[in-house]
Amino acid sequence: MPVTGLGTRQQSSPLPVLSVFSGLMLLAALVLFALELINFEQSRERLQSDITVAGVPVSGLRLAEAVRAWENIYQQPVLLEYLGHPIQLFPASIGFVIKSDQMQSEIRAQTALSSNYWQDFWNYLWRRPTRLISVPLIADYSEARLREVLQDIARRYDQAASSGNFDLNTLTFGAGAVGTRLDIERAIPLIEAALFRPQNRVVKLPMRTEGAKAADMSALRAAILRYFQSRNFAPNGPDTLASVGVIDLQNGAEMWINPDIAYSAAGTIKLPVLINTFAQLNSAPRPDIQWLMASSILCNINESTNLLMQHTGVGDSPRAKLADGLRQVNQTMRRVGARYTFINAPLWVGASDLWSIDNNPPPVPNPNFDARPDRWSRTTPEDMANLLLQLYDCAQYGSGLIAAAPEQFTQTECQQMLELLSGNVIGRLIELGVPRGTRVAHKNGWAPGNQSWNNNDVGIVFTPGGNYILVIYTWERLPPGQQVGNIALWEIMEGVSRIVYNYFNPSQPMVTPRAPENPLTALGCVMPSSPDKLDLNDIRKGRFDAEGYLEPDACYGFPNCGIERPPPSLIRP
Repeated sequence: MPVTGLGTRQQSSPLPVLSVFSGLMLLAALVLFALELINFEQSRERLQSDITVAGVPVSGLRLAEAVRAWENIYQQPVLLEYLGHPIQLFPASIGFVIKSDQMQSEIRAQTALSSNYWQDFWNYLWRRPTRLISVPLIADYSEARLREVLQDIARRYDQAASSGNFDLNTLTFGAGAVGTRLDIERAIPLIEAALFRPQNRVVKLPMRTEGAKAADMSALRAAILRYFQSRNFAPNGPDTLASVGVIDLQNGAEMWINPDIAYSAAGTIKLPVLINTFAQLNSAPRPDIQWLMASSILCNINESTNLLMQHTGVGDSPRAKLADGLRQVNQTMRRVGARYTFINAPLWVGASDLWSIDNNPPPVPNPNFDARPDRWSRTTPEDMANLLLQLYDCAQYGSGLIAAAPEQFTQTECQQMLELLSGNVIGRLIELGVPRGTRVAHKNGWAPGNQSWNNNDVGIVFTPGGNYILVIYTWERLPPGQQVGNIALWEIMEGVSRIVYNYFNPSQPMVTPRAPENPLTALGCVMPSSPDKLDLNDIRKGRFDAEGYLEPDACYGFPNCGIERPPPSLIRP
């Protein structure tokens, strides 16, 4: 039995701490469970999976919020950089449309709620997605509208390469500027890629460079006209006329100023006579005929030219032979395409009985300009350029004159004609506009007209930058009482020659003009001492040595050898 009474203590039951703590933990767990369950229920309206739509994370967002999120991103402008300058491209301007309805359907298809409620709740508790979901961007745009935008950018900002500019002070052509152009074909796929990504929507527009353009024939023509203006010379005025023609022998490009004006041929008619002489020969020319050719071309001797026509002509008298020779020249010119070039009388040598043989010239090709052409010997710049072109092609390629009259010309004959023209050294006109030592195969001429004066020079120039044909014809009306033309026209022709040379040789131009050794006229003619020393295959033989000095027995000032002193540049020191 229990002991009670004074001096005894009553024992109490111990508190069940562990049970209480466990109960509290269980209660807390139940509360947390309830809270998480409530949150889970509320969150089931939001996107639960780890979802990326068009590269934009949208997990935890309501579907409508997700749509606004990706649309806001993809409606932002794409930044185009044109050589560092920013240009904003708004997607709507090129018809960029996001197909959000299709993307929402794809999301719903991939995020259909699981039928296992508690499994979904378990994944929610551990913050684990049911599965990873990525929906690509579904959108479209108008490539045609994008191309239009890029074309507009190109029109506004592209810099075309410029042609070489002309310096009137030095008569040279400078280098043009390099151009830059938008490469539209390369830009389109780069912009498309930027449109379809949510980040880094910046495109550095691809460019292509255009090398600086060399001056073209139109620039050359403008330069020559500008030069005429600077010299107060009108190429189509009432008192002055000029024609200039250039043919690039590399590519056939041509430049013309007044190509079809009829001029007195003067000394340039000796080129058609030379061509006809070779056309009529059946074998290599005899030494005496070669001598006549050389004195006609190199020394401009009219009598030698008349004798060449008489030599090829047929008849029972010198006059009849000469008349037939004239006919042959005109017939040959028609055959090779020089329609307006003719000679109807022998060149004047003071013999009145030979003056008039045929007084029936062809019509003037351009009646708008009147250079008062000689009725007996006439041509056009275009005809002369065509003759030189056919001669060059014959000598270089076996075509040209050979193609026009295969039974009358050989390549060797054309090479000899070109060599003979190369020996025509006068120190003025086309020659003075090119550096010393440049090969110029040319024929010049100057003569009075009906109270007027003609200066002509036609030739082929051989240069490091390319070979070319240059023909220059000028005419001026003389004031009453004046018998000779103005030397200023020679200087203008020499300036034109330098412009053309510098056009073909822009990297090594002739900046400083050459001073003429004879300021008032041309150099005297140089011939070998005798016909046996003349060589049509080497026209310098018997005339000049390898360094360009006169041979000791060469004749300067032919036919009056020894009377006129040669210039210092031709005499060996």
